Amino acid sequence: MARVTVVNDNSEFLQLMDEVLESEHYDTTPIDGDRPDALDLVRASEPELLILDLRMGREGLHGWDLATEIRRDRRFQNLPVLLCSADLQALRELESQLEGQRAVEVLPKPFGIDELTQVVDRLLSTAPDG
Repeated sequence: MARVTVVNDNSEFLQLMDEVLESEHYDTTPIDGDRPDALDLVRASEPELLILDLRMGREGLHGWDLATEIRRDRRFQNLPVLLCSADLQALRELESQLEGQRAVEVLPKPFGIDELTQVVDRLLSTAPDG
């Protein structure tokens, strides 16, 4: 069972993603992205896929910053990342930074369960062990 870590600042979204992904047979770890120890919690969860909200309670592109920091760790340098956001303008602005990034996809909110699981499956298939 693949380990998927979901980082978001909305507890309802985290609960929903946990329920959906667990029902699809993923081992899911939800993490509040506004916690000061979120980065440590992500590392400790040893994800095979990281799902992040682009914006979490703070100014800027916090989700992408967190993904970039996680990927600096040799263990996670090829970690697949799925960025989710309802802020379509911010997603468009980030596109140039994402060009050439391996195993990074964007999923605009709102999205359906089938759409989510297709992207998750595709990203997991790009993982070094996948």
